[in-house]
Amino acid sequence: MRYRGLLHKTKFQVLVVLVLCIQLIGQPQISPLLSVKSEELEPTITITTPESGISLSEEDIVISGTAENFPPEALINLYIDEMVMETPIQVIDNMWSVQLSLTKGSHSILAKTEIAGNQISSEPIEFTIVPVLPNMIITKPISGEYVNEKALEGSTKPSATVKICMDCTKDSDDVISGSWSSVQADSTGKWVYQNLELAEGNHTAYAQAIDGKGYTSEVAKVTFIVDSLRPNVLPDVFPKQDMTQVSLNPVIKVKISDANALNEAEIKNSINVSQNGANVKGATSFNKDTKEITFTPLEALTPSKKYNVFISPLGIIDAAKNSAFPRFWSFTTVGIKSDIHQNPHGSYTNNVDTCGNCHSTHNAQNANLLTPKTESETNLAGGGSSPEAETYQSKDLAADSFCMACHDGTVVAPLPENSKANHTHDAAIKIDGTPSGSSCGSCHNPHLDRSENNPNMAQDHITYTHQPSSPVDPNKPTEEISSKEQLCESCHENDSAEKIAHEDVEYTVFKYSKSSTATGIYEDYELCLRCHNEEFKSKYNKSADIASHYNNLTEEIMKQYEKMNGPSSFANREISAAEKNFSGHIIKAMDGSPLAGHLPCAECHDTHGSNNLKQLKNSFGHENAQSFTAGDTDSKNVKVVTDNNKVEEFSILTDSKEREFCMACHNGTTAIYGVTGEKYDIERSEHKAYPTESCSYCHGRGESEGEKALSAAHAPKKGLIPR
Repeated sequence: MRYRGLLHKTKFQVLVVLVLCIQLIGQPQISPLLSVKSEELEPTITITTPESGISLSEEDIVISGTAENFPPEALINLYIDEMVMETPIQVIDNMWSVQLSLTKGSHSILAKTEIAGNQISSEPIEFTIVPVLPNMIITKPISGEYVNEKALEGSTKPSATVKICMDCTKDSDDVISGSWSSVQADSTGKWVYQNLELAEGNHTAYAQAIDGKGYTSEVAKVTFIVDSLRPNVLPDVFPKQDMTQVSLNPVIKVKISDANALNEAEIKNSINVSQNGANVKGATSFNKDTKEITFTPLEALTPSKKYNVFISPLGIIDAAKNSAFPRFWSFTTVGIKSDIHQNPHGSYTNNVDTCGNCHSTHNAQNANLLTPKTESETNLAGGGSSPEAETYQSKDLAADSFCMACHDGTVVAPLPENSKANHTHDAAIKIDGTPSGSSCGSCHNPHLDRSENNPNMAQDHITYTHQPSSPVDPNKPTEEISSKEQLCESCHENDSAEKIAHEDVEYTVFKYSKSSTATGIYEDYELCLRCHNEEFKSKYNKSADIASHYNNLTEEIMKQYEKMNGPSSFANREISAAEKNFSGHIIKAMDGSPLAGHLPCAECHDTHGSNNLKQLKNSFGHENAQSFTAGDTDSKNVKVVTDNNKVEEFSILTDSKEREFCMACHNGTTAIYGVTGEKYDIERSEHKAYPTESCSYCHGRGESEGEKALSAAHAPKKGLIPR
């Protein structure tokens, strides 16, 4: 028994030692019989993202985590702010996730499930959603800036709605009162707001963005000044338009009218002076107080040459980046006196031999006592090409040769521009309208003195209105008498000088006004219209009647208007509907010119000649000018019935060439006097119906093609399809 007890004791000691050895060696040495199966471990749920306690800027977030020791069929219920999500979450490979859209603010998330009657729950997490509000940046204009575009530009959140409040008010509580407009930002966040009705002057704009979730940006503010008015070159330039006898060392001067300061760095490119295509080198200066720009040639100009002046928009740019309207004009330098021709025009009282330059008391063979010329001198006339001109020249010794003998392009006098062109102005009529031998004398009076108001010695006349005599003298006129129709000397002989000096006698120069001087009334173009009128046409059956397309605006009408509305008001008035109906070529200049009426003749015709038919210019427009050519093959003859029922042929442009002529300006881009010609609408039903007809077919008036062509060219009307 004693041994048995000892044996038992020994066995217990061995067992204790064995257990101690197992503990020292570690768990891996335990027999499989002693391990616990995995499915017997407790299931757990963990939320891994987002971390608890953080702030999120996005409202659309992903909640994700792990699920350990879950049976395959187990699902997780997610509690959001203690509200269970309707759809349980499935666990895949011990992972789970769900995307939520939450509102801004604080949120708590808890994941739960039930397995074998036991509730399993994750540790809760808490986080805050602080969404990023849309940004609002106004990139254009910069605050305080002058702008010439009536628009705002900026950037914000892509596809956000942008609200604009223009010229609204903001009270002390930052409440903005006014009318809001909306535009949509594109996919990049860029937005543009445009308001063409925005007035010139100071403006304040507020802008705010609203994204798709309704979040609003801070309000952005910008102040700016709208100035879409282009600088004007005032018409009072020096030397004046068509001025002659200009010094060989002139200073070309222009003044600018604009409310803003000019970009002085560009002024050097503002004035361009050229002669026969060659630029004149010079120095340009600018007086910012008077806004006068001067150009001084570095070398003396050439005598008796015509110089062209071009005021470039590229050199006159204001603070709002508006470029000036262009302006063109020309002047002629003084000639060098010769021993033979000492100032042949005028100063007769200072030099009694002046008349002898052209006239001979004893040797002349014609009624005007013109000195006989040699054949070579006579050929200097260059002259007209019509049979009538040749007839008159042979009859009256070609009086033009006396002009051209000096005006030959030498230093004595300039050669008339385009006098050698294919088509020249060869009309030869006297002051009373009867044919003569001088086309030069048709427009110029060689016996006048040059003056500032009549630098080219255009033809002049005097008028006097006779009052009824008492007793009545049947041989005495009682109406207005003009010297262009009847010379005073035909009735008054010994006392004619005294009569002409009477205060009621009016002296008038036939005007040929252009861009710097024309207001658009009839009298502005009377040098041309004195021949191109119905009376002259019916009396001599020569020129076309153009005057009837200009007679709705006269000097008398202008005087009456200004008597009621003040000086210069006629040029500043708006063109009436009646005037527009009378002629589509009645416009109001936008470039600072005084024109508020009919377009000047010189806008379409070259004065002395052109290589184009009808002496049409080879370029039309002041801006985006379009070239134009019209040769002999571009005309057609049409029948015209005269007042005495005689049928004659009249030459007009072909239908296709007439369309080309009209669309040189009516293209939507070419501007004249700052006014852009209305674009020809090819989609218009009438234009589709008559694609090959001339413009005058619908826009001219008259009984014949010739009358319609004249009407459409000088006073186009609203389209009317002939029946």
